[in-house]
Amino acid sequence: MDSHAAVLALGAVEQFQRDAFGITLKVENGVGRIFVLADGLVRVRFVRNGQAEADFSYAVVKADWPPAGFEFCDSDSVLRISSPALSVSIRKSDGAITVRSASGMALLEEVHVSWNGDVVRLAWGTPGDREVFGCGEKAGPLDRRGAPMRMWNADRYAFSTGTDPLYHCIPFCLALDGGEAHGLFVDNTFEQRWDLGCPGETEASVECDGGAADFYVFAGPTPAEVLSRYTELTGRVPLPPLWVVGYQQSRYAYYPESQLLGVAAEFRRRNIPCDVLYLDVLYMDRYKNFTWDATRFPDPRRMISDLKADGFQTVVILDPGVKVEEGYEPFEQLRAAGFYARNPDGSPFVGKEWPGECIFPDFTDAQCRAWWGTMCKGLTDDGVAGLWNDMNEPEVMDTDSHTMPLDVRQAGDGIVPGEHKRHHNVYGMQMGRATYDGLRTLRPEERAFVLARAGFAGGQRYAATWTGDNVSSWEHLRLGIPMTLNLGLSGQAISGPDVGGFSSEASAEMFGRWLQANILFPFCRVHSAKADSDTPMAEGKNPQEPWTFGGDWEATNRRYIELRYRLLPYLYTVFEEMTRTGAPIVRPLFFEYPDDPQCRNRDYQYLVGRDIMCAPVVEDGARTKTLYLPEGDWYDFRTNERLKGGREITVEAPVEHLPMYIRAGAALPMQAIVQHTGQCDSVPIEWVAWPDADGCADGVVYEDDGRSMEYAHGAFRRTSVKIRQGEDGEVIEAHSIGDYVSPRPSFVVRTVQPGLNG
Repeated sequence: MDSHAAVLALGAVEQFQRDAFGITLKVENGVGRIFVLADGLVRVRFVRNGQAEADFSYAVVKADWPPAGFEFCDSDSVLRISSPALSVSIRKSDGAITVRSASGMALLEEVHVSWNGDVVRLAWGTPGDREVFGCGEKAGPLDRRGAPMRMWNADRYAFSTGTDPLYHCIPFCLALDGGEAHGLFVDNTFEQRWDLGCPGETEASVECDGGAADFYVFAGPTPAEVLSRYTELTGRVPLPPLWVVGYQQSRYAYYPESQLLGVAAEFRRRNIPCDVLYLDVLYMDRYKNFTWDATRFPDPRRMISDLKADGFQTVVILDPGVKVEEGYEPFEQLRAAGFYARNPDGSPFVGKEWPGECIFPDFTDAQCRAWWGTMCKGLTDDGVAGLWNDMNEPEVMDTDSHTMPLDVRQAGDGIVPGEHKRHHNVYGMQMGRATYDGLRTLRPEERAFVLARAGFAGGQRYAATWTGDNVSSWEHLRLGIPMTLNLGLSGQAISGPDVGGFSSEASAEMFGRWLQANILFPFCRVHSAKADSDTPMAEGKNPQEPWTFGGDWEATNRRYIELRYRLLPYLYTVFEEMTRTGAPIVRPLFFEYPDDPQCRNRDYQYLVGRDIMCAPVVEDGARTKTLYLPEGDWYDFRTNERLKGGREITVEAPVEHLPMYIRAGAALPMQAIVQHTGQCDSVPIEWVAWPDADGCADGVVYEDDGRSMEYAHGAFRRTSVKIRQGEDGEVIEAHSIGDYVSPRPSFVVRTVQPGLNG
């Protein structure tokens, strides 16, 4: 912030005009608009006088909303627009804005908008006991109050608790006041600084280093309604291929070919299910994108074909930097076309990544994104199933800031051209977009999978994410749970940490507990370096395949990977629900139980969908677990014991046991163990009923071919079942919609026999 610049507040309302979508305002120091986009969703946007700022968003995908209808009131002191779910008032004397819910709760109390030079600031009043969640990828507890936050994508190798910022920023939060939820999204790509105050404090603020004051407020009153509206606005995660829901294995790095094939063979020999193997940067010819090291991988097409025949998909990494090398075709094409990030004098910006000196594609240029997509053709022709975008914050190794200088120029799609300080936070998102669109263009009949380290609000439309270069430590085992939950609450529903930790060394117990903790996470991948913590890229780190810790640990790790495959029909159904509603796959307890205060301080418990609750052990040497059972009855998954909810319990948790519970009244679609998702069609759906006190259970299963886009044209089947105990045994009612004819054998039903523990 420029401390010498004059601070400009909005000032008094001078003129206003109402239309079908809201009101337009002229204030003393700017112009603005309040949009009523839908019942429960408003947008507020102001620019200062003389500020040329195009109304353009990389985050928002739904811009055309039908008139929502609202009431308008013009009193002596206040302008107010109201819909059934919320109201927005602006005080005429100074432009202070207050947003209230239908219950009268002040969601944002007296928002004051001001400018200090280019910096725009929002400051508002907040209840001292408000709890705030989401905010993208942050290394800390679920509740984001207590420490200021920066929204600025940054490479943070071996980060720790409190490290900020990290790789992936999403300026959206979900707040709870008692059991009433609302959301706030600040749509601004410049660096943002959020200060939501500590518990007990009553002031909050957001500063942005440029751009407009542009924010959306979402009324609930439930967390599910907030997330549904937010993902309607910014886009929902597309349904991935079924193999993405399987277990995934990676390392820095599997090479040569014989090592990768050897790992694949061990999975099959040991009967440990696995769907995906990853290749890190050492598959390339001297780290150059779109190449293969011909010595390490002499025939990649044949190798990938052999892996696919054994049920493995192959995902390979791409970094944004394009090596400066005469005769290297991607460099020659990019240089000739000119859609690269430029120095202020127009020359290409050159910075260091793994290949050495590189130029950087300008992914805010549509022509560049299309070009990048065409460059992926060689990899897809070789049979690569998915692409992994790394270093896309972007990390630049030879600058003090570890990214491009802020004055590097980018195209902004011809609408918001400007400096890197405007586009830094969307660089990774737009690389993900280029990669995703490229895969969809190259294989239009197939679903695409992209994994990206960096992103922004709306990036869920293009890529899954992981929580970056973590550490083999109990601290990081714990960190990964609230980090993943908050990413899900920020719309980035497919995410998870590197199981076992990337750097340093995991013990057998740490790895086993970590696998248990994350085995039902949306993105379940083991990844590790060949390094110790002092020499990050040196040889030396022990491998982290599921069998590497020996006999009993191999059996335990196998059992939990098998659990994921047993639950694949349920998991895939929750994935599909996410694509329609925006609901996260893994959810904090309060997402389903917002009125229960005991559900809001449980960083290491989570729900998978509505019906499964996990409470993993996250402490070294612990053999018991204290956990909270929400209202209703719950079944211990291991013993089938039915337990009364609404209370805290302590249970035995030996190293081979994940405390896991099923909601009474749930019928879970399960299946027999398979070695990869390609075998799912050969086994029946097994409905396992966990009856409530009346002997009833219900559930849903979603099916499609797991690969193509035909589901979007009706080739799916969603089956709802009700199971109850009748005098002559089980009575089953089933109803299906959709045109898909499942090749699975007929389903079977099993009802657990509970023992009740009050």
